[in-house]
Amino acid sequence: MLYVNEWLPNPVGNDAAGEFIELYNDGAAPAILNGYALGDGAKKRFSLDGYRISPGGYLILKKAQDKLALKNVDGAVLLYGPDGRVVDQASFAGDAPEGKSFSRVDYGTTPIAHFVFTYPTPGTANRTIDTAVRANRYPVGVPLSPQLPPGDLIALMLGVASFFLLFFIYVTQKNRNISDFFFGRDEKSRI
Repeated sequence: MLYVNEWLPNPVGNDAAGEFIELYNDGAAPAILNGYALGDGAKKRFSLDGYRISPGGYLILKKAQDKLALKNVDGAVLLYGPDGRVVDQASFAGDAPEGKSFSRVDYGTTPIAHFVFTYPTPGTANRTIDTAVRANRYPVGVPLSPQLPPGDLIALMLGVASFFLLFFIYVTQKNRNISDFFFGRDEKSRI
């Protein structure tokens, strides 16, 4: 199947020099794109006649090639099949962050494809997690949030309960109105 895999609507610097659209062929055979077209959500379309994508390969089209104007706000890219129907599409609402591409996260057949803005990866698999996060190495078998042993947990709970009990007694002894409220004393019983 052919996918709109990634596109960069708002590159750093000149849009004409940096914008691109990437298509992906997840099939086992080459994809011949005769009859296919790309659209930018408006009526303008770019014919993909003469292009092909190898199995598991990518096709990157720069703005100078396809002449499509990708919108930085409420953008869309549509891939039309030879019959003129939409084969795949991607769109976002709001502003596109500068220098981030709109990249596909999954390749399922659900009606809604999942995309995120991330660092551009033209010609390679999309990265949806920042490299700094992936670089962290955690020991195998060690929980990220270690649990307290049962005895320590009970001691901690008793300590917290004791603190609140002592705090309550202190406040009620220092403030007679609160003490009267909680213990039901009235003005007549104090005389």
